[in-house]
Amino acid sequence: MALVDLSAIDRLLARLAKVGDDLWVDASGLMVSLMKIIDDDNREGVLAGLDKDGVPMAPVTYRPKPTLTILRPTKAQENTTNARARRGAMAGFGPAAAGLHNNLTSREYGRLAGPPLAPRGAFSRVVSNLATGYQRLDLARWEAYGYWHDVVSTGGVPFLHAHFTGAATGRDHRVGLPRRDLRGVRPDGRAEAAKAARNWALDVLRRSG
Repeated sequence: MALVDLSAIDRLLARLAKVGDDLWVDASGLMVSLMKIIDDDNREGVLAGLDKDGVPMAPVTYRPKPTLTILRPTKAQENTTNARARRGAMAGFGPAAAGLHNNLTSREYGRLAGPPLAPRGAFSRVVSNLATGYQRLDLARWEAYGYWHDVVSTGGVPFLHAHFTGAATGRDHRVGLPRRDLRGVRPDGRAEAAKAARNWALDVLRRSG
């Protein structure tokens, strides 16, 4: 979760509060804008190899294998949640490791040169499986959010949280994963969110007369 600092538009928000509570009834248009910002920020940040704070993540050392390198996933390795798009053979089909829940085999991972947590680039689950939504918390508070769905192992176990926290893995549980935390909106995305909020507030004031 990332909170957007709106201190720069405090006066504008105070003006809105004085106009009347009825103006807080519908912020769904702003929420739609924020959902797009969340999705765009995640895609751009992941492909640039940046964590939630806009800091480069620890590089991957076990791929790509020099003798197996392909810079882009093949059609068979592409993963997409778009029902209209052609799904690759490794995008969630088949009883074996390659395909079940969109997973790849170790050899398949070794052939891909995508950024950390995204071996298939834009077709990786940290991009394609991000869902967004919004909810109204009370009269004056709304919330836009993003979350990853169905990013699980071949056994159906969610695993992204371990990467986000750097959790210990292995039989002795003493070896931690490199911490690569994507749970948030990066500085550029937060700036875009603040701009969207300001534009929405100005539009509400203009329509109020």
